[in-house]
Amino acid sequence: MNAVWPLSRSPVGTRRSWRKREELQRWLNGQQGPGWWEVAPAVAAVLAVLGLPLAGLGWLWSRVGWWAALLAAGALVYAAGTAVRWRRAVLARRRRRARCFSLAEIDASDARGFRAIIGRLLLRDGWTQVRGVRISREVVHLVGNGPDGRQLGVAFERGTGGAQGGGGRAALRPVGGAPQLPTATAPGAARPLFLVVSSGTFTRERVVWAARHGVRLVDRALLQRWAAGEDLEVLLDLGMDQARPDAS
Repeated sequence: MNAVWPLSRSPVGTRRSWRKREELQRWLNGQQGPGWWEVAPAVAAVLAVLGLPLAGLGWLWSRVGWWAALLAAGALVYAAGTAVRWRRAVLARRRRRARCFSLAEIDASDARGFRAIIGRLLLRDGWTQVRGVRISREVVHLVGNGPDGRQLGVAFERGTGGAQGGGGRAALRPVGGAPQLPTATAPGAARPLFLVVSSGTFTRERVVWAARHGVRLVDRALLQRWAAGEDLEVLLDLGMDQARPDAS
């Protein structure tokens, strides 16, 4: 026996001794991992979830017929798919609520933070390739692509009171027209969407300018609804704003 197992103990410096010290250190640090008694309930639940339906299908096959087992299997697959879709919808709603903002957060942000919030709202609503494009030294626009293939350009205005301006009227400063997007719109695609987003309100002159240039305005009231979780497509009724041939 001694020839087969010459080391009945763990002398200092052996690999077994080092391994024991490492295991003890993991236990002391709480890194030892779950024990079998902690894993057993989950394993039993998995076996029950998989085993009970299979046992039921086998019973139906032997006592009723193959057609009953086939119908039951179809019902189980449909129920499992419904449960998965329901779970995904719940998780999507939770993620959407996690990406909501309050007006206080928007008012407290600086210009860069304001653009970042709008970019996150666009990504939340399914817009892709959202990125900043510098128009001048002080002005940065956002561009991106919509879920329906339309292109996007966003300019920004803040209330006259600045980042802490609350609901003041938006400063009427030139935006330089709609920002140019990197690629041309494909024939038959939805018209590009150009937005001016403000944390305040727009003057009548600004509303007239937007109507003449085909620009959509998002004022403080719309921004509050958008930041609270309402989809931009629903907010601006974009489903009705499809590509139309030019009158010219």
